[in-house]
Amino acid sequence: MRATSAFVAALVFTVLGGISACSPAAPPVTIFDTKDFHADRARWTDPAYFKNNTVNQLRGMALNIEPYGDGGQPATARLYNTEGTAKVGAVNYASPYPFKTAREQYDAWLAEANGGTKHTKETIPDWSGRWNAGGAFGGGQSPASDIVKYLTPQYQEYFVQEMKAYTEGRIWSANSFCLPTGFFGALPAEEFVVTPEKVWTFASGNGANFVRWIYTDGSGVSPPESAFPKWHGESMGFWNGDTLIVYTNQIRGWKGGISEYTDALEIVEKYRRVGDKIEADITMYDPTVFAAPMHTTFEFELNKDKNPAARPTYNTCTDTNGPAPKVYLDDNGFLNEHLSGEGNYQWDVADPRPWGTFLNESDKRFAAYIAGGGKPHE
Repeated sequence: MRATSAFVAALVFTVLGGISACSPAAPPVTIFDTKDFHADRARWTDPAYFKNNTVNQLRGMALNIEPYGDGGQPATARLYNTEGTAKVGAVNYASPYPFKTAREQYDAWLAEANGGTKHTKETIPDWSGRWNAGGAFGGGQSPASDIVKYLTPQYQEYFVQEMKAYTEGRIWSANSFCLPTGFFGALPAEEFVVTPEKVWTFASGNGANFVRWIYTDGSGVSPPESAFPKWHGESMGFWNGDTLIVYTNQIRGWKGGISEYTDALEIVEKYRRVGDKIEADITMYDPTVFAAPMHTTFEFELNKDKNPAARPTYNTCTDTNGPAPKVYLDDNGFLNEHLSGEGNYQWDVADPRPWGTFLNESDKRFAAYIAGGGKPHE
């Protein structure tokens, strides 16, 4: 009986030990090897799910090239499924202010300024010159998982879907379809025209031009009965000494900053020139998208290049991209140009989320492409 018991115990040990030795726990799923990212919600806030990549590092994989040194490709290119170098918490997007709404914040700061400083042409701050903007929009050095934490559940899903597409080269760009880049495209101003009653900001890109009107004359913004969403919204502001405070509402929902946003987005900005820099502070309110008010800082640095060739110029999208109908979604789910043929994706001017439509259709076509033997990084 003892021999039999000893034999059974040894057999159990051997079998269980063998299972343990031969069947190690599978490594946690990542955005690169998942079969369905929707099923991974519990992993979306884990940096390991994105292999510790920043948003820009995930986007960089879409360059789809061989390692540097083989063909002289740029050193910044990154291969698919590469480990990232993000730092958890590198960017803190939590608002440091106690306010629940943008208007509450603006009104509180206006009260602190005793109704605002009434400048004249002689006392108005000098913001002349050309400026280069830099900031943390896009997540900076934080992993993509950090961004997820700031979004509501539905917009977490939208964000992760976009990150998945980034890694596979399936990128939607407003400029690719000759569409406006929205409110956040206008924030990196190159020039400020400052008067006692109004501030204008101007910028120019390869395929677009940006202008904002910020009224500091006390006229406010349109009342609710005549308000409607606009690409850059409506802005009013006041001066607190040499600091400009701006409130913007009626912003058309679109895609930009760290994620997409809705028509409910409202913004409070604070600008102050310090030497050859303009320091900027921005708080974003959109309860549909953000789990709580979000905040970031950035700055503008004075550009001292007087070369006329470096000046901003007026550009149109078709100058650089050609007519928008030439841009299409091909059979494999990639953005392509020319010879669109039949059955290819075309954006609908009435679609409030054209990037969402693009990504959903791209997911289907890309899945068929992989099933047919295609590779996610080629």
